[in-house]
Amino acid sequence: MNLQASMVSGDVSLSSTPLELLVTHCAWANRQLFSALRAVEAFESQKGADLIMRALDHIHVVRSVFQAHLQGVSHGFTAPQRAVIPSFQELDLEFEILDRWYVETVASLRPEELARPREVRFTDGKVVTMTPAAMLLHVVLHTTHHRGNVDVIMLQTGMPRRRDGVPEFLLSRASAT
Repeated sequence: MNLQASMVSGDVSLSSTPLELLVTHCAWANRQLFSALRAVEAFESQKGADLIMRALDHIHVVRSVFQAHLQGVSHGFTAPQRAVIPSFQELDLEFEILDRWYVETVASLRPEELARPREVRFTDGKVVTMTPAAMLLHVVLHTTHHRGNVDVIMLQTGMPRRRDGVPEFLLSRASAT
């Protein structure tokens, strides 16, 4: 089952933890964004597409860094963006895979695991202590912030906008059942 379908078919209920709801909404909103961008004719040649691609790559790198921290492995990134930005199709697939990982991981973490502090090393070498719950919150907020940046670029360049707030997410879930 693809991520879009699984996220509107009842995987997360209102009785889920707030963190599960946030991560699942974030994944759904990412799918909404990529769907809107796929609908733009010749997207990669449109005005603003280069900035959107850079923002999407940055989001992906940050999410990958925190995925590594949550897994307890080195992330291997030395910058908050890759030197060569992948194609739109590659970024779309990378987002879908990582979104699924975050949704599944949050659903599997026990409260004591979410509260256990870990050292986080950023791409600039700075280290901070964060709990997995704080890492996940950062990932969602960071992604939402930059999706908003992308929305502004889409608005300024005449690309179709989408609505991806929590109310729209809940409405999409209600209409899918």
